[in-house]
Amino acid sequence: MRVARIVTRPNLGGPMRQAIALWHAHRQLGIATLLVTGVVGAGEAALEPSALGVPRLPFADAVAAGPAAAGWVELADLQRGVAPWRDLRAGRALRRLLAAFAADVVHTHTSKAGWLGRRAAFALGVPRVVHTFHGHVLQDYFGGPMSALLRRLERRLAARTDVLVAVSDSCADELAAAGIAPRQRFVVVPPAVPLPAPLARAEARRRLGLGEAVVALACVGRLVPIKRVADFVDAVAARPTWRGVVFGDGPDRAALAQRVAARAAGRIELAGAVPDAAALLPAFDALVLPSVREGCPLVAVEAFAAGVPVVGYDVPGVRDALTVWGDGFLVPPAEGPDGLGAAIARCLAEPAATAARVRRARDGVGRFAPAQVAAALVDLYRPGKAGVARYDAAAEA
Repeated sequence: MRVARIVTRPNLGGPMRQAIALWHAHRQLGIATLLVTGVVGAGEAALEPSALGVPRLPFADAVAAGPAAAGWVELADLQRGVAPWRDLRAGRALRRLLAAFAADVVHTHTSKAGWLGRRAAFALGVPRVVHTFHGHVLQDYFGGPMSALLRRLERRLAARTDVLVAVSDSCADELAAAGIAPRQRFVVVPPAVPLPAPLARAEARRRLGLGEAVVALACVGRLVPIKRVADFVDAVAARPTWRGVVFGDGPDRAALAQRVAARAAGRIELAGAVPDAAALLPAFDALVLPSVREGCPLVAVEAFAAGVPVVGYDVPGVRDALTVWGDGFLVPPAEGPDGLGAAIARCLAEPAATAARVRRARDGVGRFAPAQVAAALVDLYRPGKAGVARYDAAAEA
């Protein structure tokens, strides 16, 4: 079986990390993967697949290698945003690659790769076309007219896609409510989460310059409005004895720096994009997820594995991670930063109950193992699996 996996850009986000993990896991199963990405945008931290063991192939070499082209190809014209001529060139390049590779399956991830990659696969008559929604941009990103246009586009593509995968029940429910496809068409598959060996708490704190007695809290994510990192800043700022570290970068960095300077100078660090942030999680007394919504937050799974409690708003994706697939402290969004702060205080004040939550969450981490998720996807790649409503990798382990 040959799989072409297409992702919009190789940044530090969850979809790219999963794609790299699946490339290796499928290789162990004897499945050749051609990983195709666009390029990272300005101000984004890159995640080079070649630095993590996926061979880089120049475009011409990949086309010449044909079905043997297992590796990573970067297309300069595959980028976020709408640019008709650039998108046309990206579509042509994708068709050349897919035709030469003779893919049995095209599996797309993220919106732009999903639009261009699936159209290329349909044009070539690829036997199996799969798309994973790691979340969606159908609300809270654009204005009404653009959101309506995107919904129409996704409906048309979904109607021709063999398997629609969502990374959580909440994600599938929202997509069905938006009319993308009937709920029963979505297969819920947990994301593949490669877990690094976490550092010991003392070593992680030493690297971050945190004293052993300090109450330290983490927030991880791109600095964009939907991640609502300002709520984390406000929650920490309200408790003078707490310290916070924000891992991530993005267009909101300058505004957040001003907020930190005004409300919690010297107590909150904007650490930027840190590739090994998951290994540093044991340094913290809690991870905080203040997002408007998530697909399924990988950092929550990393926190579970590191034995760190998680506090987050009761919103799609976070709710799944902290109730269905793990355990944590959920806060009604209407309670805002004050509610987050109260939940963190409760987490700290009830160590026995918090430790029990952490144990329950850690017990479920196996379902996110790349090998398990890779095997689940192979099953879905076979004809006749499109009507499956759920595929829980842990249940099949």
